[in-house]
Amino acid sequence: MAVVTDSQIKAIPGWFFRSDWSIFRFALEESSRQVGKGDLLELGAYLGKSAVLIGGDVGQGETFTVLDLFGAQADTPANAAENEDQYPSLTRSRFEENYLKVHDALPSVIQAPSSQVLDHVSSGSHRFVHVDASHLYEHVVGDVRASRELSAPQGIVAFDDYRTFHAVGVSAAVWEATRDGLNPVAVTEMKMYATWGDPDPWVDALARWLPWSGLAFEEERIAENAVFRVWRKPGAVIRGLMELQKRRMS
Repeated sequence: MAVVTDSQIKAIPGWFFRSDWSIFRFALEESSRQVGKGDLLELGAYLGKSAVLIGGDVGQGETFTVLDLFGAQADTPANAAENEDQYPSLTRSRFEENYLKVHDALPSVIQAPSSQVLDHVSSGSHRFVHVDASHLYEHVVGDVRASRELSAPQGIVAFDDYRTFHAVGVSAAVWEATRDGLNPVAVTEMKMYATWGDPDPWVDALARWLPWSGLAFEEERIAENAVFRVWRKPGAVIRGLMELQKRRMS
């Protein structure tokens, strides 16, 4: 494993913010406790901003796989139009160049649509999955289903753009999955963190970590299940801790 610094993450273009850097670090470490040895996966990498952080947590006997089109032909006209509009500068060589500025070797890189992920990685073996591929509803439904098959029993999945204005298809697909066994445990402004396993160990771990994380937070309820809202707001950590204590005692 290698320590990846904030400055190394900041040097890479992309949409990956400080509150999520912190939760990624927590989730990667905690998934090692809850799952043990397990693989890591990122669907949709852009230029490597989040991949370099995940890559720093790969242990002996674990595989980190990054799957992205990297500018290759999409499998549907709608997906091709989305990629041309939003990711015109994305190439595999730029991703690999950025990654190798931080790490000595590349992860397992698959240049393919996310619909093919089950053909390339092992089912039931992943302790951490980051889903940040297509924004189209039909594709995200498939990515969500794949995350269930790929996750280890207590693995954690991070879904990007679960509430973003221009990605309503992601919102629809991710929230629908909560009826099928997906258990959210935390949300930030950009990402939802959820498990297909038992959410209670993750909620308990978050309750221990968040007061000392430097992040602001509040505990909410979805169908009687605890979910933490987390954001970066200087001076709000104490308020979050007081709110958590109040809710736990009520």
